[in-house]
Amino acid sequence: MKLKYILIICAAILSSNRTTAQITLDEKETSSVAEVTADKLEKNSTLNPYDSFYGLLPGLSVLQQVEWGANPSLILRGSNSPLIVVDGYVRSLEYISNVEIESVKILKDGAATAIWGQRGSKGVIMVTTKRGKYKSKEISVNYNHGMDFPINQPEMADGYTYALARNEALHYDGLPLQYSQPMLDALRDGSYPDLFANTDWAKEALRNHTTTNQLDITFRGGSEKLRYFTSLSYKNHFGILNEQYTKQERYNSQLRKYELNLRMNMDIDLTPTTLVKWTMFGSIKERTRPKEYTSTIFPLVYNTPSAVYPVKTSGDRWGGNLIYTKNPIATFADQGYFKENPRVLQTDLRIIQDLASITPGLSAELAVAYDNYAVYKEEGAKTYAYEVNTPIANIVTGGDFETISQVYGTDAALSVNCWGMTEQNVRANLEGKINYERTFGQHTLNVNGMYQQEYYSSLGRNNTTKRMAFIGMAEYNFANKYMLDATVAYAGTSRLPNNRYRAYPALSMAWLISKEKFMNGSSDIIDFFKLRASWGQAGNDNIDYELEKAYWASYGSYFFTDGNLQGGGLRESTLPMSDLTLERVNKYNIGIDMRLLKKLSLTADAYIHKYRDALIDAGNMYSSVFGNSVPKQNIGRYDRRGFEMAIEWQDRINKDFNYYIGANISRSKTKVLENGEGFKDYPYMSAKGLPIGQLFGLEAIGYFQDEEDIAQSPEQTFSAVRPGDIKYKDQNNDKIIDSRDVVAIGHSSSIPEWYGGLQLGFEYKGFGLDLIFQGAAGWSKQLNTSSVYRPLQNNTNISMWYLEDKIRWTEKTKDIANVPRLSTLDNANNYQTSTQWLEDGSYLKLRNVNIYYNLPQKWIAPLKMKDCKVYVRGNNLFSLDHISYLNVENMTLNYPDMFSVYAGVNIKF
Repeated sequence: MKLKYILIICAAILSSNRTTAQITLDEKETSSVAEVTADKLEKNSTLNPYDSFYGLLPGLSVLQQVEWGANPSLILRGSNSPLIVVDGYVRSLEYISNVEIESVKILKDGAATAIWGQRGSKGVIMVTTKRGKYKSKEISVNYNHGMDFPINQPEMADGYTYALARNEALHYDGLPLQYSQPMLDALRDGSYPDLFANTDWAKEALRNHTTTNQLDITFRGGSEKLRYFTSLSYKNHFGILNEQYTKQERYNSQLRKYELNLRMNMDIDLTPTTLVKWTMFGSIKERTRPKEYTSTIFPLVYNTPSAVYPVKTSGDRWGGNLIYTKNPIATFADQGYFKENPRVLQTDLRIIQDLASITPGLSAELAVAYDNYAVYKEEGAKTYAYEVNTPIANIVTGGDFETISQVYGTDAALSVNCWGMTEQNVRANLEGKINYERTFGQHTLNVNGMYQQEYYSSLGRNNTTKRMAFIGMAEYNFANKYMLDATVAYAGTSRLPNNRYRAYPALSMAWLISKEKFMNGSSDIIDFFKLRASWGQAGNDNIDYELEKAYWASYGSYFFTDGNLQGGGLRESTLPMSDLTLERVNKYNIGIDMRLLKKLSLTADAYIHKYRDALIDAGNMYSSVFGNSVPKQNIGRYDRRGFEMAIEWQDRINKDFNYYIGANISRSKTKVLENGEGFKDYPYMSAKGLPIGQLFGLEAIGYFQDEEDIAQSPEQTFSAVRPGDIKYKDQNNDKIIDSRDVVAIGHSSSIPEWYGGLQLGFEYKGFGLDLIFQGAAGWSKQLNTSSVYRPLQNNTNISMWYLEDKIRWTEKTKDIANVPRLSTLDNANNYQTSTQWLEDGSYLKLRNVNIYYNLPQKWIAPLKMKDCKVYVRGNNLFSLDHISYLNVENMTLNYPDMFSVYAGVNIKF
């Protein structure tokens, strides 16, 4: 059964997250909002808050990225990179610890995002940090120690197996073999390690696990006039590189991260009518890595064959040869280090003044915020020498191999360069607000006007943005049953050269049916039932400056005068845009919220988002009519349609046992209406009418069996073909296979159509267990990772997937083969995007497991503790998917995918 149907059944049969965790059942809410609160986040706590969101919020898809320090991709209702707002201001989540977060809300429909005007088209993630409480005092200490274990790693061929595969590939390429029998024997028995190595590069480069530590100390409480929340957090994380090689005399090139955060949130009742809210957050980090990027190091580890040379030769020099000049180990161990020190300071002040003395229900707010981010960098660089050993052998007599050795490169001393501050950005905000709220009998009215101003600037040219907005909001409530909200944001942005202001209206309404008289008889079954509907507009001002200007660009050179001197030339650059505007989206939403039997909660939404005037980048599109590149244009049009549902059951059997079970599911289906693609020779070549990110490729129909088969088939134009190469379908019947035979295959390769989560948990006499499963379906992957699925091509490696998991084409296996022949050449024909390499991207993962025990009060009371919890947590525990070796969500040769285990203790005083 397909995974998407499994997810649908789970959502329909099971019930979903806790009311405090995921489902918002607010009587006065008229828009589409989902929320997860601190109790749920803390159970899924990891070093990175982003990793706590998997499968929790309906409508928010979180996709893992496999890279050192990378955050997951966030997709809200099919839109990448929603706006992240912390305590009312645009800020990154990267520096926050989970212990600081009170709640996370996602604003999904037009009514919820309207106040964000020109930045609300992709949705908004609202993060609220914790604040103090009246007349209380609490100290919390949380410590955990974790280990990460690499998983989903490709298994590469050993030296002997690689040599056999390369000989086979050369044979089918019609080229001389590289390895003679004596050479193969030497690879198998290891008799000449300098010449014929058998190096397991992954085993040499990586250690078995990494370690992490996190300590959080929080103080929360307050008196009659002052409340406070203060947190001090320290984290460290040590990478997976082999310590045997990273520790050098003058430096350590291990991947390492250190982070120290301090947050202070204070609320002061300055007078009986004046409230002052002050926030300060500071963070200092240190991140170190080898001088080379991980995106260079890890592909080297997997793309370098085992047989080419040892890590170090018998002469104690790094191994190397004239083709594979970069030794994977030496690249991270002996080329130096790179260190950066980010510094973050965020502060804001808000004054709330009650003006009831003028008229009841009147109040005013004034807020300012200032954020500063800077990065200081340092690099230690050096070079290394490597030894190349070339064999000479008497093949006829089978004599011993003789060796010619030569050293290339130099062992240079470490040179340290302190670059100082290389990155900096500042963000300043000013906000003023007037609010009026009164109740007249059964009528409640809340009207407010707001002014916002934002300044953002970073180093470099064209990196300053200014925004200004005037916002009006009105909320009307009759008898707590009928609610109507209206919002208009008139917002401007400096990203537009002219006509910088746009209006973004929104309207939403709700009917609390459960309060109607005709529902009185069903109150024991349906205790909450609300119907919602909304419409709203939002924009997107994430555009470059000066798109409307024309430029000259350097182009080629020419020769002149008797001396035939060379001079540079200029050409007209990409044409300027005309009538630049902002993308605008109309969002329509209907939804219901229900609570049944006081234990079952449900929320469901259906929506349509219509995007217009999207900025289309023509990329390398070149017009032969006027001889220049096509400029960007505001012509993009596409629609998103979908639904979301979250349903949960939570119950307490007795005082000792309670449990919950829940699920959420969402579907987002996109349709491209206009993408500026230009004329297509055949309708099947067009992306219009198809999902965003729709995969296009050739339709593979088998493999050429012999030269006669090639002669009788349509001509394939990508590269010369031989028996064992992929045969493609001639879609237009012109007897030629070329780019005009490319059709839509599979699904979107960028956005899953289906996404869902399943949560289970219970607690019995202080012992508890929480599980979170998360899955996705309706997206496609291309198996195009070098060496793993594309072996030997242009001097790369070969994985056991190609040798054991699949049946490659040979003369003996031609009738049962499911991958093409081996080849050492570029072989553009076989590695076209096609159905040959198409794979279902669906998966189901156990994202988080939390096992804990609350120590009994009789044990901890003598130690003056309120609570003491010990726990073990696991993240990214297993995956059911269709991809062998790599992570289905991010199939790259980079920092390994990790399974994590944490053990910790949380004490409250």
